[in-house]
Amino acid sequence: MSFEAPCSSVSSESIQDTDQEMQIVEELHAARVGKSVDLPGELMNMEIDLEDDVHSSSGIPSNNTSDRKLLIVIDTNILMNHLKFVRILKTTEVPGFDKLVLIIPWVVMQELDRMKEGKLLKHAQHKAIPAVHFINESLRNQDRKLWGQSIQLASQKHYGLSDENNDDRVLKCCLQHQELFPCSFVILCTDDRNLRNKGLISGVKSLSKEELSAELLHLSLNTDVCHQPCIPKQQLKAETTPLKESYKEESINSGLAILLESIVSDLEKSLGTGLSSILETEMKIAFGNLWMEILYLKPPWTLLHLLQCFKKHWLAVFGLVMEKNLLLTIESLYKNLCKANKAVDFTTVKFLLQDSRSLLHAFSTRSNYDGILPQTFAQVNKLLQTFAEVKTKLEPNSSENTVTKKQEGTSLMKSHNQEITVFSSSHLPHPSRHQEIWSILENVWITIYQNSTNVFQRLGSNSALTTSNIASFEEAFIYLQKLMAAVRDILEGIQRILAPNSNYQDVETLYNFLIKYEVNKNVKFTAQELYDCVSQTEYREKLTIGCHQLVEMEYTMQQCNASVYMEAKNRGWCEDVLNYRI
Repeated sequence: MSFEAPCSSVSSESIQDTDQEMQIVEELHAARVGKSVDLPGELMNMEIDLEDDVHSSSGIPSNNTSDRKLLIVIDTNILMNHLKFVRILKTTEVPGFDKLVLIIPWVVMQELDRMKEGKLLKHAQHKAIPAVHFINESLRNQDRKLWGQSIQLASQKHYGLSDENNDDRVLKCCLQHQELFPCSFVILCTDDRNLRNKGLISGVKSLSKEELSAELLHLSLNTDVCHQPCIPKQQLKAETTPLKESYKEESINSGLAILLESIVSDLEKSLGTGLSSILETEMKIAFGNLWMEILYLKPPWTLLHLLQCFKKHWLAVFGLVMEKNLLLTIESLYKNLCKANKAVDFTTVKFLLQDSRSLLHAFSTRSNYDGILPQTFAQVNKLLQTFAEVKTKLEPNSSENTVTKKQEGTSLMKSHNQEITVFSSSHLPHPSRHQEIWSILENVWITIYQNSTNVFQRLGSNSALTTSNIASFEEAFIYLQKLMAAVRDILEGIQRILAPNSNYQDVETLYNFLIKYEVNKNVKFTAQELYDCVSQTEYREKLTIGCHQLVEMEYTMQQCNASVYMEAKNRGWCEDVLNYRI
């Protein structure tokens, strides 16, 4: 299990999506300042009567100017870097507004066109093409939730803004729509900090993608029927209940979609960083200096590219050092990521997070990959925490289910392998007591996982690089024996409970283990209470999942033990182990 991992060079540069996104923002800003993306001269000199032509040429419905709309002006860098978010934004329902409409400035379409043709930011051409297709598809289908600023509007000379600066052209588009729709609210969405500064100075609310996502999510989670616009009092009184439920449901769905997109986006960045380090390290071990020539897909990589490389090189590289069934996890990740790129849903994102954590945990038994893996693992767990917490808010807030959902959030946040939780609405006779008992079982799993990770790092990594807090190889080997014995005892107890026709006596093995080692001195319970808890459908299903996890953990421990057993035997440690008891 011990090997020295070559230092990763590509991963720290090529997979950082955040750096690439900022590069696009900065280079586009520089191009604007350098006037290398100017509009044609004839556009700048056109004089057109705005009042006669605005509604027919801009795509703006002429009979809806008094509606309370949320008009979001989208800058080029947002379409380039966050097209998935823009697609979701177009379908979002926002509390307090009749409609959300995306506004694409004329200059943005001009910039995308130049990049699509490779005349500007050629390295970003692959991002410009899908953005152009998205706009074209929306306009061709006369989608009333996306408007394009017309050439007539773009040519107007107003507000003292310079036509020689593309930032000012985007800002002019915002100010025009503020004037055209006084009952509506205009937001400029751009990751260009300087353009946001200009917007704020000019009285235009200006937000980055992350800021806009956070504000819309907050609105969706704090929906109040009393804030709904344009609803006659009589209609509101007659339809209060169904209207409130329908409106709340639309807002929750919008909030969930925004959240899930954000989670997937962050997951792609963090998991991409971790997997790129693993890929480069293992390819160098297998092929030395020839690894780049043999590599299936050359960097820069997306997460999908990385997963394709893992699948392509599995037999020759990863299959030699990792368990065969881990390939199923990679295939599941690839499948669900492809699905999420088309449309995000709760189940898909849950599977993505679970598979990501399982994959990282499996590779952590081999190396920490220059410290990158623990960082990635922490980021994925943070996403799981966010996922669980917001799901709790989005769920129906009955007093009984609220406690259950909070417990699920704790489970998602703390369990570091596959999720030991099942979402259920079953009504429990004593939910609080059962949750206290279940929390003890979760703490057992967390303790086993954390200790096993320390053992694996000490036994399987270069001691100079390991982050394990176990002092020596011998101590780690002895502790491994203790962990294996504990897992055997727990598995025996769980399997007796899950056996067909199990009864009260079958819970005693697990109960005796918990009491013997006083896993939680603050919570006392009887064997009967434990039996009542695990007899509930919800907790029985959780226990089944936990049993599968422990079986996998036991197998990993056995593999680790087999790899170091001969060395431990030669040093005389195997006999010493007999003197230790858990």
